[in-house]
Amino acid sequence: MRRIRRLFGLLAGLVLVAGALVVPPAMAAPLRPIVFVHGYSGSGSQFETQAKRFASNGYPAEYIESQEYDTTFEQNSAEDVYAALDARIARLKAATGADKVELVGHSLGTYMSQNYLKSSAARAANVAHYVNLDGFPADAPPGGVPTLAIWGQSNDTARIGGATNVYSPNEAHVETTSSVASFRAMYRFFTGDEPDTTNVVAEAGTIRLGGRALSFPSNVGLSGVQLNIYTINPATGARVGGAVASYALSGDGSWGPFQGTGTAYYEFELVRPGGVPVHHLYFQPFRRTDLGIRLLSTDPGTGIDEDVDRSSRSIAMLAYRNKEWWGDQGANSDTLVIGGTSVLNSRTASRDKGAIAFFAFDAYSDRISVPTRTLLRFALTPFITGVDLYKAAATPSTGSVVVESAQRGGNGAVSRLAVPNWPSSGHTITVNFDDYVS
Repeated sequence: MRRIRRLFGLLAGLVLVAGALVVPPAMAAPLRPIVFVHGYSGSGSQFETQAKRFASNGYPAEYIESQEYDTTFEQNSAEDVYAALDARIARLKAATGADKVELVGHSLGTYMSQNYLKSSAARAANVAHYVNLDGFPADAPPGGVPTLAIWGQSNDTARIGGATNVYSPNEAHVETTSSVASFRAMYRFFTGDEPDTTNVVAEAGTIRLGGRALSFPSNVGLSGVQLNIYTINPATGARVGGAVASYALSGDGSWGPFQGTGTAYYEFELVRPGGVPVHHLYFQPFRRTDLGIRLLSTDPGTGIDEDVDRSSRSIAMLAYRNKEWWGDQGANSDTLVIGGTSVLNSRTASRDKGAIAFFAFDAYSDRISVPTRTLLRFALTPFITGVDLYKAAATPSTGSVVVESAQRGGNGAVSRLAVPNWPSSGHTITVNFDDYVS
């Protein structure tokens, strides 16, 4: 790595020249832990790609964590979040020996982070650098902490006084959390150096996989739920053998890590008491150790789940990605094809809508697809959209539904996930696509 090479170069520089000791320049500060604070209806998953990019450049995976909270503040107060940040920062400092941490906030998380840093000099003293991702402006760096502010497409005049302000006018709001440009700017800001790579570098052999199972959008950990993890056949989505890991979830919903491989496709099955509905979550291969996996699940019959029509004859699916789906930007649009039907268009996925969660189900259970139909609650809810799509199910599942996506800026590369055609009367399906192109 660049940092290791520099260390050896500095040691080699301790030579005698004309009888005098040549002292090398001061060495760069050691790597510090990073804490990410998400925005409204967000989670730690929005920093998952950046965590793996930092790890690809030498950061230990354990150095990067997320502070999750209920952004409606029904389950916690702001002071609860600040106290949890205090505890997390103290724990990370003790575990790593670091003098300080790096703090990154996004959207509402910038409001929380700024108030945290301004709340006391002691809190600010524990933070080496602060990154403000497309959130709240300010007159000065909060708490006097050196600040990098990255602004997306709707914030081209926003700024934080006295900070380094960077503008990314072609990046959407959530995209700023996961983009290459944001990573490069953060890495330079934290280390004073260029990253060796901006890729998620694959690890050979065994990797560790772990994270949390959360109730969306409160981010309360799922408790009393059984998590079973299976390796699947990527061509069909069918399980290959028995569970490779199982956990009885409790407390904050943490699970793992278990030993996996970076090339495998996995199904994560959440079984609630009573057994219905079962939630099946599918992911693209993780490529390297990932301790920030988030299994986001809505309690049946609550929140947005109330508006999902269910039937034994059709599937219900959520396609999720931490980069907004665009369906109205011509050649700069994304594509999302579910069971052969293209579902991104100006009605379901406009650039202005900014949806990262795409629900697809048979609206009115009439076995008719109308991909341009507006589903009112989904259209009105931030970061969420929906499409009326009928895809036949079977009990038990006897077939597959193939989901394909090509993201803008990806040179036409198509990502593909195949899942069993579970009936929506007893099953929910989430397909999680990467927010980067490998």
